Amino acid sequence: MRIGFFGPLRDSLGDEREIAAEEGETVAGLRIRLAGLDPDARDLLGPQVRACVGDRIVGEDFRLDGQERVEFLPPLSGG
Repeated sequence: MRIGFFGPLRDSLGDEREIAAEEGETVAGLRIRLAGLDPDARDLLGPQVRACVGDRIVGEDFRLDGQERVEFLPPLSGG
């Protein structure tokens, strides 16, 4: 499964990672697994960071099939 990071997440975690998919894994489970692989991810991938699959923002209970690209987007602000 390909995982992309944007904004400050990219600065710490890199542009993209590829990890083996786990059948039936949720976005919440993926966050936990990423935190176990990288100590920086634990602090950076909190609940304020949204997950996007395809062209839509998905919730923590969204089940991944392992074929899609998951992107993590930090909170945005602007004016």
